[in-house]
Amino acid sequence: MDIGNFIVNPVTLALIVLGVVEFIKKFGISGNKLMLIAMLVGIAFGLIYKARELYVPAQPYIDVAFFGIAVGLGASGIYSFVTDRFPPTTKATIKYTKITRQVPEEKEVE
Repeated sequence: MDIGNFIVNPVTLALIVLGVVEFIKKFGISGNKLMLIAMLVGIAFGLIYKARELYVPAQPYIDVAFFGIAVGLGASGIYSFVTDRFPPTTKATIKYTKITRQVPEEKEVE
C-alpha cells in the first residue's frame, strides 16, 4: 500500500469512521454508548478533515494519520466488515420429496 495513492475525501473518511466503530464494537461496547462513541468519532474525524483543508501545511501529517488508521484497521481484521454484513452466497440445494398419486380403488359393481 502506497500513501501516494491514498486520497482523503468524505467517502474515505466515512469508511474509516465505520471501521473505527466496528473496531470499538469488538471490545464489547454496544447500545447507546456505541452510538455516542460513533458520533464523537465522526465529529472528531470531520473536524480533522476540515482542519486539513484550512491548514495546508498540516495536510501531509493528517493524510499520514488517516493512512495509518486505515492500515491499522485492515491489519486488525476490520477488512472483513463487508463479508460479515453480506456473506457470500452459497449454492442452493434443492431438496424434494417424491410425489405419488394415490389412485382410488375401483369398486365392483354388482
